[in-house]
Amino acid sequence: MGMLKQINVKELTIISIVGPVGLGKTSLAQHIFNDKRTETFRFKIWVHVSMGNINLERIGRDIVLQTTERIEGSMQMQSIKNAVQDILNRYRCLIVLDNLWGKDEEVNELKQMLLTGKTESKIIVTTHSSKVAELVSTVPPHKLSVLSEDDCSSIFCQRAMTDRSDPHFGKYGEKIVRRCEGIPLVANFHGSVVNAQRQRREIWEAAKDKDMWKIEEDYSENSILPLFPSFKIIYYSMPHELRLCFVYCSIFPKGFAIDKKKLIQQWIALDMIESKYGTLPLDVTAEKYIDELKDIYFLQVIEKPQVNAEISYNSNEMLCMNNLAHDLARSVAGEDILVILDAENGSCNRINYDYRYAQVSASSLQSIDSKAWPSKARSLIFNTSGAELLHVSEVLSVNKYLRVLDLSGCSVKELPAPVFQLKQLRYLDASTLSITDLPPQISGFHKLQTLDLSETEVTELPAFIGNLKRLNYLNLQGCQKLQKLNNLDLLHELHYLNLSCCPEVRRFPSSLENLRKLRFLNFSECSKLPTLPDELLQSFSSFSSIVDFNLSGFEFRMLPDFFGNICSLQFLNLSKCSKLELIPQSFDQLAYLKGLNLSFCCDLRLPESFEYLTSLQFLNLSHCPNIEYLPSSFDKLSNLEYLNLSQCVGLKALPKSLSNHKKLHIEVFGCQDCIVQSCSLSSGGRQSHQCSQQVEELGTSSVISDITPKEPANRDKTEGISASTIDEVDYPHMDEKKSEEPEFINKPNSNGEIVQVIPGHQFSSSPSRFSSIASSSSAVFASGSSSDVSIVDHPLSNDETAGLVLRQSNLKFRIKGLQPDEKCHEPQSVGRRWQDF
Repeated sequence: MGMLKQINVKELTIISIVGPVGLGKTSLAQHIFNDKRTETFRFKIWVHVSMGNINLERIGRDIVLQTTERIEGSMQMQSIKNAVQDILNRYRCLIVLDNLWGKDEEVNELKQMLLTGKTESKIIVTTHSSKVAELVSTVPPHKLSVLSEDDCSSIFCQRAMTDRSDPHFGKYGEKIVRRCEGIPLVANFHGSVVNAQRQRREIWEAAKDKDMWKIEEDYSENSILPLFPSFKIIYYSMPHELRLCFVYCSIFPKGFAIDKKKLIQQWIALDMIESKYGTLPLDVTAEKYIDELKDIYFLQVIEKPQVNAEISYNSNEMLCMNNLAHDLARSVAGEDILVILDAENGSCNRINYDYRYAQVSASSLQSIDSKAWPSKARSLIFNTSGAELLHVSEVLSVNKYLRVLDLSGCSVKELPAPVFQLKQLRYLDASTLSITDLPPQISGFHKLQTLDLSETEVTELPAFIGNLKRLNYLNLQGCQKLQKLNNLDLLHELHYLNLSCCPEVRRFPSSLENLRKLRFLNFSECSKLPTLPDELLQSFSSFSSIVDFNLSGFEFRMLPDFFGNICSLQFLNLSKCSKLELIPQSFDQLAYLKGLNLSFCCDLRLPESFEYLTSLQFLNLSHCPNIEYLPSSFDKLSNLEYLNLSQCVGLKALPKSLSNHKKLHIEVFGCQDCIVQSCSLSSGGRQSHQCSQQVEELGTSSVISDITPKEPANRDKTEGISASTIDEVDYPHMDEKKSEEPEFINKPNSNGEIVQVIPGHQFSSSPSRFSSIASSSSAVFASGSSSDVSIVDHPLSNDETAGLVLRQSNLKFRIKGLQPDEKCHEPQSVGRRWQDF
């Protein structure tokens, strides 16, 4: 737990526990609340906050009423605030605010009301929102991570009142446990389903295969554990347009990697994005929607660019939905607006003519009469390479109102004829198809906004492409045979243009000055085009909106001075410009530049003008052998988080000013003559053994590493509960009361494994207050993401509860500070029943 550790006991502190619904945040908070050592607080107060609605008056009343103070029924809000502040000024209190979630201004107002206290009070907040956790906390939030499959298996068996020797468990159990995805709530849910009729094979099969929302509907009369109420509260608290975008994500199968760029363009094509952020472009607004869904764990990142990779505004994330979020989206979507056709065993769900969004498979195409397909679809995605031209054409012929069409999963060598009847089409993804030519009928797509032809075999971008007046997204990345580009300058609405990795392109348009709305431009790795025409370079000076510019691989000796006029630029990639010698002085005007990649610029010399790049966060100077010293102006780069100096073999020293950077990650792999001064290694840092480094004068938390990191340097401040953070529960003024540490004993668990436990140690699980948790497994509340550590109150048998075990590989560690034979106490007064599940 470690949450009350290393906190200044002379200050009021707000500590947040954050994680998805169902992970055990409330359970963890309750164990702290019930711990005997918290009796030193004058008042212990528990307030369940209505999710999505921070009512300061009600929260204030609940806090005051759980003390000896009284509130008159007619008291106004200011009087209630004064009463809360008076309590926090006079008494040491432990306050738990459970399920906090709301608008930023509401969270800040609540924090302001609480932080006026002058005592050593501690306030614990549980929330499923990372943003709320960051806003409300006065110390770094504690982020819970999922449990291991073994832990989930234990919870499932305990709830199902079965064990691994059950023949049904051997046949179905492993897959059921995998469906839990490490979330104890889901393990409890499936266990309660099986427990209802565990002798029936059908019930085990339902738990293994059926959508959880359907299980909840079908077995609602069997007193199974409710699963979705908390999730639906979150869902219905979201703005309408965000709910639409979330539900649409369930068009992708479970476990599917969702391309963020494509998802955004599909949302836009379907009119799901409303710009409520002033004049922001729709795709930027869509990015904010994704951030909101990630914040509450309805979307999760499964792949993100590494810090040593290309730093770019367009660095693409792959997203996914966990099973719970996916089932929630399916349950609220309704059959009238969504269908997913399942390729497994050639089956599909019931066809309904009113479906609006569909993803189809090859087996579905082959097994269903085309006349049975929904005819009112607005989005159609082919999700398999087995879809042949005939079947695709049959489906398209009955769908004349499509706005989104993704053919990238089809085995076709030409665009099916029915495509050209789709006059409402706004999004066409033909990437990876074996098409060589674009037929002239495409010029009739007057509403087309997105065209993805990446990794196709097209040889020419025809002149009629200029007729697509609404086209704003054009992707030609990886078109290995593309040679000619015609009429690009007529696409005045274009904001995204990707021409990277097109090795046969020999000539670009002479000017792109008419493309005033361009925000992303990638010309990298066009090997037969060593430089750009002067006229084209000059036209870049008119790009007042460009955010991301990639010119990797060109043979510039120096850049035009007008580059500094691109004042909106945030990411610039000049890597592999091997002849580049100088950066123009005008770079000091790029006040918004966040990422700069100058790697493999072998002749590069650095200017002093870096001091004006005050927004710079990522700087890659690797493989630049001519760099001997970094400019002294680096001490002005206060936002710098990542600096790659790997293989800068001529580098002689780093400026001492780098020691002022508290969050900086430096890579110095292969700098044989590098002497690192005035920098230190944090607890997570590693000293390079391949550099003759001298590390002096520790005093910052800079990280010096010769190993490519696995996580971005700008990772969240939240850290997983791990061995370093859970090794001790430390309450103020209690160190002197700790007794000697007990010894472990070895005992076999129900699976015959030997585990180490503390003899006689128990937790009071308070089953009456945790209506949704089995009494002997209610202590399962967290696992550590950073070191694969999990915490579990693990049942050794039906009548014996193990101590809290911290497990990492085959090692077992006791949680320090919890004494044998100590039992947790019930809360003194709890305003409402707490439920995290």
